[in-house]
Amino acid sequence: MVIDFGDLPIFDATTYPSILLVEKGKPEAAGKTLVATFTDPSQLERLDETLAAVGFSMPIDALKAEGWTLERPDVLALMEKLRKAGKPLGEYVKGKFYYGIKTGLNEAFVIDEVTRQQLIAEDPKSADLIKPWLRGRDIRKWKAEWAGLYLLYVPWHFDLKRFPVVLNHLAQYRDQLENRNESERGRYEWYALQRYAADYYQEFEKPKIIWGNLATEPKFAFDSSANYVSAPANIIPTSDLYLLAVLNSPLCKWWISHRAAVRSGGFLEYKPMYVGEIPVYKATDVQKAPIIERIRAILADPDSPADPRLESEINTLIYNLYDLTKEEIAIVDQRVGNI
Repeated sequence: MVIDFGDLPIFDATTYPSILLVEKGKPEAAGKTLVATFTDPSQLERLDETLAAVGFSMPIDALKAEGWTLERPDVLALMEKLRKAGKPLGEYVKGKFYYGIKTGLNEAFVIDEVTRQQLIAEDPKSADLIKPWLRGRDIRKWKAEWAGLYLLYVPWHFDLKRFPVVLNHLAQYRDQLENRNESERGRYEWYALQRYAADYYQEFEKPKIIWGNLATEPKFAFDSSANYVSAPANIIPTSDLYLLAVLNSPLCKWWISHRAAVRSGGFLEYKPMYVGEIPVYKATDVQKAPIIERIRAILADPDSPADPRLESEINTLIYNLYDLTKEEIAIVDQRVGNI
C-alpha cells in the first residue's frame, strides 16, 4: 500500500510524507497495490473512510524506476496517449532552456527609472550596461507586466573602470557584494553579477517565452522587448506562439500537476526538468494558424487581460490537436479545476 500525504500538516515543519506498507511474498505476474493520495486536512481525521473513498488499485509494473506516478489507470492511459501524440518539449526546442540571471544582491544591481536617468546623465556610456529587468512576479499568463526596473549588467572579468559612474554606484554595496557568497570568493570581481549567463546572455535580447519557477497554474508569457529575466525564472528563445498556447493550456497544467514537485500552498515547480517533459503536438502551419491568430489578438493590447472567449477557443483547438475524447477532456478539466 502507498499513501501520499502531499504537503498536508502531518508534522509541524513543511514536509512531504508518504507511507509505504510492504509484505514479503512471491511476486505476482499481475500484482497490484492500493494507492491513496490525501489532499485535504480533514481527511487525516478519518483515515479508513478516506482510504475507501480515494484509494484505488494500481498495477505494480506501473511504478517505474524513473519515478512513481500514483494515479488511476485512466489517468496513466491519458498520459501515455499524450506522450505518443507529441514530442517532449525539451526535444521540441532542442534543449534550449535558459536560466535567468542571478545578481547575488538585487539591492545593488536592480535600479529604477530615476537612478537609470541619473547614471546616464553623469555618463552616457552607462546606458550600455543598463537592461530592462523582469522578476518572476512580473510574469503573467501570456504577457509580462514590467515594473519599470532595470539591471546593471556586469559580467565576470569585465573592466568596469571604463564605466566609473556605474562602478561608483556599486561601490556603495561593496561590503555586501564581497560577502554575498563566501564559497565563490575570488572567482569573479566583487562588482560582477553572481551568474551572468555567460554562454547565452544574447538570448535575452531575442523574442522568447518566459516563465517563473513556482506557480499554481501555467504562466508563460511572450516577450519581445529584450528584457533580461531574474533567476529562477527561465526562458526559451523562440517566436513560436503556437508553443505558447500549448504551455498555457489546461493540458499543460494537468500534465505538470502529475509530474512536478508540489510545494506548500499548492504551488507547482515549473522547472525545466518537469516542463521539458510536456508532450508538444507537432502541428502543421495550417493547424497552427487559428491558434496563432487568437494569441496575437490576446497580445495586441499589453494592458488588457486576455479575453476568456479567446482562451476557451484556443483550449478547444489544442484538445482537438491531441484528439482528446469528451471523457478524456473531463479527466483534465476535473483535475485542473481542483489545483
